Amino acid sequence: MIQYTHHKKQYLFAKNISWLDVAKQIDLEKENETYRAVSDDTDLCIDCGCTPGFMQNIYKKFLEERGYEAMHMYTSRKVGAETLGRHNDDQDVLIVQSRGRMTYQFDDKNVVTLYPGDGLYIPAWVYHNPITIEPRITLSFSKG
Repeated sequence: MIQYTHHKKQYLFAKNISWLDVAKQIDLEKENETYRAVSDDTDLCIDCGCTPGFMQNIYKKFLEERGYEAMHMYTSRKVGAETLGRHNDDQDVLIVQSRGRMTYQFDDKNVVTLYPGDGLYIPAWVYHNPITIEPRITLSFSKG
């Protein structure tokens, strides 16, 4: 079985998306009815194909240059904000931390902490539990 892999500082170009770009993305997705609130303090933007500002460059770099097909953005505005909880995905995902820190717990008891510019490759069907350490912006890429 392929395991998850932590890529430290490999995605520095994706660091520091602005909160203004996040607000614009949320407004755009509310207008397009693709936005989803996970909780009062956590947002999920799922239609990141039409992204504003700096995020458009990140989107192009991952989708056009690296072959990913979708980009989702998760934001949390406080420490300990609710996430999707323990889950698995039906496709491989690459998590890229843009702002703040996140911890991911795995069923094998390992814990990975992501800092801005870090990535975490998680194969399909591997259970993981994302935990918000501080306000954050996290990108998730998948290949259909």
